[in-house]
Amino acid sequence: MRASIRIILFAIYLFTTFQIAAQPPKSYQKFIKKKEKEQKGSDDLLQNQENSAKELKKFDDKLTALDKKKKDAEASGDQVEIDKIDQKIRSVKGEKSFVQNKIEAKMVKKYHKMQDKEVRKRMKKSKKKSSRINSNKREPFFTRMFRK
Repeated sequence: MRASIRIILFAIYLFTTFQIAAQPPKSYQKFIKKKEKEQKGSDDLLQNQENSAKELKKFDDKLTALDKKKKDAEASGDQVEIDKIDQKIRSVKGEKSFVQNKIEAKMVKKYHKMQDKEVRKRMKKSKKKSSRINSNKREPFFTRMFRK
């Protein structure tokens, strides 16, 4: 009787220890989630770069086709046709730069989302400081007066 009770208690003890040991601690789970989020973000950035390169390639193809047309028009000597093609080239270049700026803004936004809260704050401070330095402005008066 005592042996069977010991066996049952030992089985219960083993079962509970394996059950507890099977689950990782919460800090480890947070670490894993953070790592997965970073991995997902980097994969998204790579995919985003490929998609943006394809999109910008379309504009490059349009520009090469327009350059060929312009050379043909220059060979024929038709000034009106050359002006029309120049106007199309300028509009395609404008669209390309607009799309490129839009893509860069999206990529920066995704990159910021991947960062921690402290890192985002630090990036924001450094961005403000760099914009102030680039515009040749001094530090604010009170920060100069009460510098640590």
